[in-house]
Amino acid sequence: MGLEQRISELRTTKGESFQKLADAVGVSKAHIWQLERGKTDNPSMDLVRRIADHYGVTLSYLVGEDIDAPD
Repeated sequence: MGLEQRISELRTTKGESFQKLADAVGVSKAHIWQLERGKTDNPSMDLVRRIADHYGVTLSYLVGEDIDAPD
């Protein structure tokens, strides 16, 4: 599961609209829609951090990082 799917899953599980998430993290509703659809290349780390903070998850979880994987 990638970043797009995790954001979408978190947003829908919490019952939030695109607009509510966008307002919470300071971007446009269209930007959140594009992010969830994989249409936004290389979202800023600051935005990803704000989304993780909003949902109370770690950056590692949100980006799908496997902390047990060998370097």
